[in-house]
Amino acid sequence: MPWRVGVVTPLLPSGKVRRWDDRVRPLPDNVRVYPSLQSAVADCSWDWILAHNVNDLIDSRELRYPKVFLVHGTLSGRMLQDGLVDRAAYLSGVRSLLATYKCRVVYISALKERDWGLPGDVIRTAINPKHYGGYRGDCSAVLQVSNHLKERGAMLGWEIHREVCRDLPSLVLGENPNLPGSKVAESWEELKGYYRTYRVYLHTALFPYEDGYNLASLEAMATGMPIATMAHPTSPIEDGVHGVVAQDARELRSKVLELLEDSSKAAKMGSAARGRLEQLFPLPEFQNAWNRLARSL
Repeated sequence: MPWRVGVVTPLLPSGKVRRWDDRVRPLPDNVRVYPSLQSAVADCSWDWILAHNVNDLIDSRELRYPKVFLVHGTLSGRMLQDGLVDRAAYLSGVRSLLATYKCRVVYISALKERDWGLPGDVIRTAINPKHYGGYRGDCSAVLQVSNHLKERGAMLGWEIHREVCRDLPSLVLGENPNLPGSKVAESWEELKGYYRTYRVYLHTALFPYEDGYNLASLEAMATGMPIATMAHPTSPIEDGVHGVVAQDARELRSKVLELLEDSSKAAKMGSAARGRLEQLFPLPEFQNAWNRLARSL
């Protein structure tokens, strides 16, 4: 996007500042990182503010810029994870906050929009397939990319992952300090290398807390990996075409084993998965939607 973007690094609960992590993505040329909102405002003027959570909205309350609240997850998932019990009271507070700041709401999927129930626009995640590709699948093993998979297991399907991958060669990439054997890719290029070499990608997130896909599974599809997943109403995967879909962990494990034993079948499904990504998650549609929103602000 031909925009100037300022990223304010957030404060963590510990009081430390969360830095830009080059291992996840290199810093784009049109992005500048600021240690505070004050330093960003002092540096230049801006057209609008993108808030990724409620704390961002509160932190920027003194700034008289148009604001967009981008919703990444379901409220049901947050309630499950954080122990929130009064959904109506929480939503009432968020509505008041949005009205006070005249804030637009954008969701990354229709599932999130339905779950929150607040008026807004849906702009689905997109992947640029030109950045990926080169699938080989020569490592007969299962890959899953997730942070805190075990701790967020009720949403992300930890028990399903454990049953499917039991005694199978597998790797979980991401921040998982309580998961022995997990590791963090040291760069975006290294991450893409795992997508290219591992045979099958596993996505275990559960309805209604998460979508039947996420950014990592879309990256795997863009690379040309076949996807193994549980049945989910928002999954882009058709069983036997773009990967394998199952009703329970035992069935999914059986289908994963078939892919681990048949590299040609895996490659054929992975190629179809890449085409499916380009069809359902087109990058121009994503960019045009954000441009329209920016102009309306």
